[in-house]
Amino acid sequence: MKGSVLLLIYPPSGKACEPPAGVALLAGALKHHNISCTVIDANLEAQLYIARSSRHCRDRWTRRATTHLERNLSDLRDPSLYTGDAGKCSNNGKSNSSDRYRQRVMDVNRAVASALDPRYRLTLADYGDSQLSPVQSRDLISSAETFAVNPFFSYFESVLAPQIETVNPFYIGVSVCFLSQALTAFALAGWIRSKFPDARIIMGGGLITSWMSSPLWNDPFKGLVNLMVRGNGEGAILELFGVRPDKDERYTPCFDFCDWDGYLAPGRILPLRTATGCYWSKCRFCPETAEGGRYRPEKPRDVIGNLDFLCNRYSPDYVHFVDDALSPSFLRAMAARTFSFTWYGFVRFTRDLADPEFCAALYRSGCRMLKLGLESGDQAVLDHMGKGTDLETASMVLAALKQAGIATYVYLLFGTESETEAGAEKTLDYVVEHSREIGFLNTAIFNLPRFSHDAEGLETDDFYAGDLSLYLSFTHPLGWERRKVRQFVERRFKKHPAIAPILRRDPPLFTSNHAMFIAIGVKP
Repeated sequence: MKGSVLLLIYPPSGKACEPPAGVALLAGALKHHNISCTVIDANLEAQLYIARSSRHCRDRWTRRATTHLERNLSDLRDPSLYTGDAGKCSNNGKSNSSDRYRQRVMDVNRAVASALDPRYRLTLADYGDSQLSPVQSRDLISSAETFAVNPFFSYFESVLAPQIETVNPFYIGVSVCFLSQALTAFALAGWIRSKFPDARIIMGGGLITSWMSSPLWNDPFKGLVNLMVRGNGEGAILELFGVRPDKDERYTPCFDFCDWDGYLAPGRILPLRTATGCYWSKCRFCPETAEGGRYRPEKPRDVIGNLDFLCNRYSPDYVHFVDDALSPSFLRAMAARTFSFTWYGFVRFTRDLADPEFCAALYRSGCRMLKLGLESGDQAVLDHMGKGTDLETASMVLAALKQAGIATYVYLLFGTESETEAGAEKTLDYVVEHSREIGFLNTAIFNLPRFSHDAEGLETDDFYAGDLSLYLSFTHPLGWERRKVRQFVERRFKKHPAIAPILRRDPPLFTSNHAMFIAIGVKP
């Protein structure tokens, strides 16, 4: 790898159970044009480095977690941890194998969290700093200036620096996809600027795209970052090297950088995107709708051709489609094939999925879990949202998927501007009615996208104090205020005897990323 022109880094911290899809696609685009690059998944590396560095054994739990760290890591990668009656939960929502799984996850998490000063909050799924905000540009700049106090600084110096010195790149790209990565990504940029002053820094990724889509964006990071990239990075990065790709040019992701045996999952998970943006793009509550992102799908035959190539090269056990929603045409193409891997992804409630025979075909193709955004059990609320979901169809979909043996991970959104407590009760009733067909539940309380059309007609205030915040709080026009919504969700919805067991079987920290393994019971 010595002499690579470009180094791509995926920074901590987030769920380290699969490689990052975005940098893999960018690496594939560069490889296609014979441009040398190196990729480092620092998320996985840094979390393991922190966990193994833990020395603060203040109590029995921490001592046990640090002493048995390697065993616990090995168990999380072992399919046998997820076997048994994992999908057959008892009345209290627990299975015979879930207690052991949960203990392993929480012990590894304890080893990670206990290594840090109380100022920092680090888990296997998130990172936070009590003194700095990831949505305040001045705090991100401060994180860059004071990089030596970042909890990952020791990892930068001990592990990352030798890798960068070996590569000696002209450009260093940092992919920032999630808010939990932001503070460390900017500390990383500040450290790079100090230690490798000749390198030019590029930042891109989903979070950067959201910030740059704001009409108020004025690039507060000019003195630190040489190039900020909005949207797909392939075109912008290729142009740095004098390449002007055809607008219809498509690339195959390159996962050669992966430590496949290191990720915290019971097999190789290959993440793949079949399109950019959402084919529906009409949901009023969605930040992407407010950002006006364009939908750019790949042809199903091209995606399946990529799948065949990637399977021959990397032999994945699972394929995770990371689209906002898989299109009906792609699902039909998948249903027509049988694959060697198990797959899962996000879909909408469509008429195809209400057909038991179609769902059976998806199962034969390898589908074992689908994630679905129901949001509400009140049809009037769904219509106001622009969801395009019919509750009668949704009921048929849940029944057909259950019959086919495909697990469902259902998302709910409470407190939207058109919802009332009566509407929330309808959601509760709907979920109770379909509780035997719902595998897992995610409940969230609505945050208003800052630049959405709906924000113009509401009395709003900052949800997070910061010039980069993507959301607003608002005075509910129907009196269904956030405090009341939270009380309903916590005291009424979550405690219902038909719903509580569903919520209890959600994998801690890893949630939907491990849910399928819990649902089907992975076989060694």
